[in-house]
Amino acid sequence: MRTMLLVEDASFFEKAIVDRLQDIGRHQIMVARNYREAESCLDMPICEPDLALVDLTLPDAPNGEIVDLCRNRNIPTIIFTSKFDNEVREKALAKGVIDYVLKDTPASLDYVAELLKRLSYNPKIGILILDDASVDRERIAQITSHHLYQTYQASTPAEALQMLRDHPHIRLVLADYYMPDEDGFAFLKTVRRKYSRERLSVIGMSSLSNSDNRIRFLKYGAADFIDKSYAPEEILLRISLNLDMMDRIAELNTLAMQDALTGVHNRHFLFTKAVKQIESWTHSGGKASWIAVFDLDSFKQINDEHGHDVGDSVLLGFARQLRALAGPEDMIIRLGGDEFCMIFRSETRDSLTLKLAGFMKSLSTHPIRHSGTDLLCQTSVGIAKLEGGEISDALSIADKHLYASKRNGFEMLAVAADG
Repeated sequence: MRTMLLVEDASFFEKAIVDRLQDIGRHQIMVARNYREAESCLDMPICEPDLALVDLTLPDAPNGEIVDLCRNRNIPTIIFTSKFDNEVREKALAKGVIDYVLKDTPASLDYVAELLKRLSYNPKIGILILDDASVDRERIAQITSHHLYQTYQASTPAEALQMLRDHPHIRLVLADYYMPDEDGFAFLKTVRRKYSRERLSVIGMSSLSNSDNRIRFLKYGAADFIDKSYAPEEILLRISLNLDMMDRIAELNTLAMQDALTGVHNRHFLFTKAVKQIESWTHSGGKASWIAVFDLDSFKQINDEHGHDVGDSVLLGFARQLRALAGPEDMIIRLGGDEFCMIFRSETRDSLTLKLAGFMKSLSTHPIRHSGTDLLCQTSVGIAKLEGGEISDALSIADKHLYASKRNGFEMLAVAADG
């Protein structure tokens, strides 16, 4: 578990900060109210904080000595203080402090919380700096390192493109638009043919003041533009804002493809993403891809007798059991109501039949428990082979087999699917 050191002498701020940090998942927090307590905490053998949030003026260290204590121990540090002194701020940032935040509005604590959330996963994010000037690359790399990103450097567009291929976790590129051999425009056009805005953000950079080039760069697919002379804080803020925007878009895309109740894929996913995935599959060794349609027996009766809360519990429990059945490449979809389907990546007919027979037997012996009531989650299933990625036809055939299964049982279904 990650440990954080909070150094704060005001009890009001201490409580507010601790509550907010716990809201974002920071549960291991060591609190010190002065320099001496902070030093004692850091001297404890079990204390290895990955981050420090410190007030700048403490009763026994009024001149920011706490910053030196944390930085000398190589602890990434954020200053959260009521004292604004531009000279002190610039010196602290020059020492490698992550940020200098004023306690001037309630929004300041929200900003700190969002910053801490981002810092928790920034080490997994790659940022690429494309610039032919090594001095500029190193300076910007030093700035981005303050927020714990993995930073890569390239001096040419060709080298940058290779970096993107070699390091798929690179999510943002800072690209100089003026380079002698091949300018940033050509690079940006190539990037946009290969990577969407949702996959890779590009921020243009320049030390030249030319609004026409900036507009052109943005039109070619850049998400933002910065001047190399901007303050480090602004560069980091623009990077964070762009990554936050990408995260929001990814979250919305996920929600659009996900069933709100069970968390499995939805019908929209089946006819968009799943279709493309299935078309890309190749089969060998006599194995094929299959679609299986499930319909919960007596679900309406459960809803009518026990209420929708119990019905929701049954659907959630069934989705959990489908996840246990699924292989790493299989897909689970809720078609609507009590109807689900699964795409099985690679199975023979016999292996799939055995797998589903075992699944249905397990359902009959493992009831779903809700408020002390045990409910058996029985289901009927119909299967069909996926031919050439044609989901609609296969889904129609599987539906027919589903109703045959309801009438005749799963064993008859297996014979029908084979034919």
